[in-house]
Amino acid sequence: MVRRFRFFALFLNLVLLGCSSARAPSVSTRVETPLPCPLVQMRGSGTEMGTSHGEQLGPVLKTLYTNYFNKFFQSELERQMALMVAGVYQTRAAPEHRDEIKALALKAGLDEREVMLEQCFLDATPMSACSTFTVPGSACSDGVARFARNLDWPGLDIADKASVLLVFHPKDRYAFASVAWPGMLGVLSGMNEHGLTLCNMEVTRPRRLPTAMPYILLYRTVLERCKTVDEAIDLLNNTPRQTANNLMLMDADGNRAVAEIRPEKVVIRRAPADRTLISTNHHRGEDLNTPGKCDRYDYLHDEGAREWGHLDVNSMQKMLRHVAQPGMTLQSMIFEPSNRVMYLAVGADSANKPMARVDLRKIFQQKR
Repeated sequence: MVRRFRFFALFLNLVLLGCSSARAPSVSTRVETPLPCPLVQMRGSGTEMGTSHGEQLGPVLKTLYTNYFNKFFQSELERQMALMVAGVYQTRAAPEHRDEIKALALKAGLDEREVMLEQCFLDATPMSACSTFTVPGSACSDGVARFARNLDWPGLDIADKASVLLVFHPKDRYAFASVAWPGMLGVLSGMNEHGLTLCNMEVTRPRRLPTAMPYILLYRTVLERCKTVDEAIDLLNNTPRQTANNLMLMDADGNRAVAEIRPEKVVIRRAPADRTLISTNHHRGEDLNTPGKCDRYDYLHDEGAREWGHLDVNSMQKMLRHVAQPGMTLQSMIFEPSNRVMYLAVGADSANKPMARVDLRKIFQQKR
């Protein structure tokens, strides 16, 4: 069950606490498997990628921003307070990400704070949604380690129709793919050129002043700078964290971990080689087995054990179907980090749709 808390109380609280606001050529690529959503690539510096993003998706982004947030916010006052807080978050972003935001806003005809709002509104919206599980090669009939994920979020009859596959080739950092929406520069679900894959799950959390970068930009930073799960954990431990979350991680060697993130610390949960590693919407510490906290977790735990040694893409998608949340599951995906392959379905009831196979390795290796 998703639990949404209205923005107004958060933003009013921030105001009372004294927060104040601060203020390339496009690339088109086809892949062999028909995609269920547009593929958009950006290359170069932050400014170049933001410009390219705006050239390719600016009109779509502007319409999506207006339509979605007009429904999401309860009033114009709430929306204005959200923009004020976005201005504060913008000062917490990395310089290269601020350059990208600025260039995207300019090209799309939006205020910088409006682009920033898409990067930070999740930090101010406590939710309970999304499911992930990872298995080693020994669990699968073909020996390939895999990572499965449902993204659950209120689509409001808008976001469910607007998914995109964004591929970033940042200068002097690792290329990565993100299953996202136009204008979303951070990452909720993604893989980089080295096979490092991550997906987040929301957890219930208290309100906090903006003291660090929005969490989707933190997860983007992980993909831009890390090759392995251990490198990712080190970066998370040594970077200020804004928002409590669960983050499932898997790398090309099949290493797996759940990072249970809090602003004050990161707790790591792993699974032995003969067990499914699962995350939904609770911090569990090292506990892999205790039932009763989440029906989705319990089902994935039991079904993963029952099907061990016989799992494949089809059976894992069947598991995703079982834990899908009606009206909420907007994107479903299965990653093969060792192969740099992703199977993807998007849209309302995505877990019940056919998945397209996407060879990300080919996309990462493409030149201008």
